[in-house]
Amino acid sequence: MPLPARNTLAVIGAGPIGLEAAARALDLGLDVHVFERGEVGAHPIAWGHVGMFTPWRMNLGPASSARLQASGWVPPGLEGLPTGAELAERYLEPLAGLPELKPRVHTHAQVVHVGRLAGLKGDSARDPARRQRPFRLLVRDAGGRENFVHAFRVIDASGVYGRPNWAGDGGIPARQELHLAPQLSYHLEDVLGGRRDRYAGKRTLVVGAGASAATTAVALARLADETPGTTALWVTRRSAERLFPPNSDEPLPARAALYVAARALAEGRHSAIVHLGGTRIEGMGFNSATHRYRITLTVGEQPRLEEVDQVIVNTGYRPDSSLHDELQVHESYSTSGPMKLAAAIEGARDCLAVPACGAEALANPEPDFWILGHKSYGRNPHFLLQTGYRQVADVMEAIAGDAGIANTSGAAAPEART
Repeated sequence: MPLPARNTLAVIGAGPIGLEAAARALDLGLDVHVFERGEVGAHPIAWGHVGMFTPWRMNLGPASSARLQASGWVPPGLEGLPTGAELAERYLEPLAGLPELKPRVHTHAQVVHVGRLAGLKGDSARDPARRQRPFRLLVRDAGGRENFVHAFRVIDASGVYGRPNWAGDGGIPARQELHLAPQLSYHLEDVLGGRRDRYAGKRTLVVGAGASAATTAVALARLADETPGTTALWVTRRSAERLFPPNSDEPLPARAALYVAARALAEGRHSAIVHLGGTRIEGMGFNSATHRYRITLTVGEQPRLEEVDQVIVNTGYRPDSSLHDELQVHESYSTSGPMKLAAAIEGARDCLAVPACGAEALANPEPDFWILGHKSYGRNPHFLLQTGYRQVADVMEAIAGDAGIANTSGAAAPEART
């Protein structure tokens, strides 16, 4: 088969980071194509009812905004807080629809695996020949048909929202959780909107101690105010006094307000919400006669059984490493993100306090393969979109310094080698 051009770049994921990478790649004259398993902005759309903590000005990529404004696009009020749906509808969709990007953004095209043409994971990373072999991407369309696409550079910006953590103790599934998972909820449910009927007048188990679980618990408390009979059991590994400690220097008012409301619920200030701290999920069962779940808990060291109508697991998310199993990616043993970056941000406990990291920290043993965006942070939740845009700029600067493409100008026509 003929090899692709040296200036080819495949981007996995048509979210904010993937599209910013594509915009900057066009600035460099790269032949870039973006592959998205769903719709443009699929992850923000999935939590579209939730408002972001950060304002528009922190959520717009520089290269993307420049291209949009050149087309006549007017940015939203920069101090407003977008929802996930607004981020997709008012920013990502217009961006992907630009004439120069539209033919290069391929939706419902899932990259299933990435390898090297005629190469194996175990081949020496020090062998210069490895970099001379293009990446080989197995891409599956909505109908299940598969093709191969080849490119000399790959950016994985596929995020983590598609792979939620389990509810069980130790990070593994509780007993019968694997069996019941298809009927449980593992994402941010719109309990006040489209999913209201599922939770109104019901008893719901909420598992988790982060911002997602706090968002769910606060929404269920509001639903209880509006619909009698709505209750929730909120369980966390941490005790109530360790959840969302007050921070007088909190720079994000929306986050501060959420944490204040969630802390009040954990302290028992709403009769419809019961919080159990120091709790682990041991097992789950479903009674088909009553259509209720039977949850086995350990509270402290004491076993406890609870029955609920619905279960929402908001225990965080993790990267899907299976996509690059055949590449030489050095992963952190704790976060599953790239090792160099994980070491650089270790100890950071707030998204606004994470240090800036250059292209060297984002590099993998696998040449010309980068993991950017939230996936680069692995299980570390302290990621900001503006951090991802900085990652894109740093990596593209490194690519621009590559002697093989430094003098490339103009983008080639779309090309997919099969």
